[in-house]
Amino acid sequence: MAEYKVKWFASEMQGAPSLGDTADGALVALLKAVLATGFGTLTINALSFDAAKGWAVATFSGGHAYLQDSVIQVDGVSPAAYNGEHRVMQVSSTQVWFEIDGGNPGAAGSGAAMTMKVAPLGWTITHESGDGKIFIVRPTNVNESGNVSLRIDNTAFSGWTGTSNAYLAKVAMVEDVVDINTYTSIIDARWPATKRYSNGRWDLIGDSQIFYFLPAYATANYQFIYNFGYLKSVRPGDRYHAVLNWYPSLSASDAVRMWANGSGNGNTGYGNPWPAFDNTSYKALARPYHQLFGTTAWWQKGLFGVFGAGLALPNGPDNGFYLSPDPIMVMESGGHLRGYQPGLLVPYATQLSWDRKNFKDLPALPGKIVRFICPGYSENQNTPNLRSMVGFDLTGPWR
Repeated sequence: MAEYKVKWFASEMQGAPSLGDTADGALVALLKAVLATGFGTLTINALSFDAAKGWAVATFSGGHAYLQDSVIQVDGVSPAAYNGEHRVMQVSSTQVWFEIDGGNPGAAGSGAAMTMKVAPLGWTITHESGDGKIFIVRPTNVNESGNVSLRIDNTAFSGWTGTSNAYLAKVAMVEDVVDINTYTSIIDARWPATKRYSNGRWDLIGDSQIFYFLPAYATANYQFIYNFGYLKSVRPGDRYHAVLNWYPSLSASDAVRMWANGSGNGNTGYGNPWPAFDNTSYKALARPYHQLFGTTAWWQKGLFGVFGAGLALPNGPDNGFYLSPDPIMVMESGGHLRGYQPGLLVPYATQLSWDRKNFKDLPALPGKIVRFICPGYSENQNTPNLRSMVGFDLTGPWR
């Protein structure tokens, strides 16, 4: 059976959870659905093999919102070849075509409860609070990754919201986990916890060891990149190559980070500079390469200063669009190459009209599906349109 270690999720998908507006718990519910359980389950009314297209086709009489290029999970069907995870190849308002191993299963699908849902990324929640607003999650195969987990606290703790109209969740890299409240904290930080003032769109792209979460929040309505997981380390036996980046303050009452203020209105330092190269702000590696205690700074190396910059689009002499599929180097303190950032492509120009659009079989990337997203790249949003285009490989493998 085909493996889909790389998956893409978006706020427009069938049954996609909302980031919420002012209520606590929404961020944890979203991440749990995406990382571990899946979402958007619908009953399939008819299922067969479309010989003309060479794909299976599921029919939903009441309509659906599954998206092309996403990975879905089918259950409860005979023949069993229809079951499992599959990539969506085409959609209409009532049908979903998906690729299937081995071609025609030989019969139409049948079953008392044939279902489809958006397949989860496949991570493991190891601990969860009774109210479901705190959990600890990690890659399922720790032998492939390392010793570090992500703890998210999305309760209405004292200070989760404040006079700046920001809403924050606690995030922490942790190890030596005994239970939801007993662990060794590596670093404590914050992520935006609601969609407040934005249109609520979000994307999440990841594989079995790392994910990139891009929520829109605050009046400027930009998405920003927040990520956790493991690099492709160059160090043999590396157990602490986990990275985390975060919101630029621990305080939701930080007066210079007013979510209600838009570009040009002052006090709008609610972004993060993740797409900027040679920038260590709000980032940490769990431990240095020697594996001794203490976090270390990290940064990406690029040809130009930021994703989506450097060349005109189109490039005049050849009417071309240039991007780099080469692995992005990740450096740590002391000028050491620790590894490579998985899953990313570096466009050398930004085209805002390509934001959140998928492209298949680009000339230099045959067989690949690439999603371009234009997140913010500056902490301060006083200047409008501070966005840069980042490319995500939706096909993989990333390692």
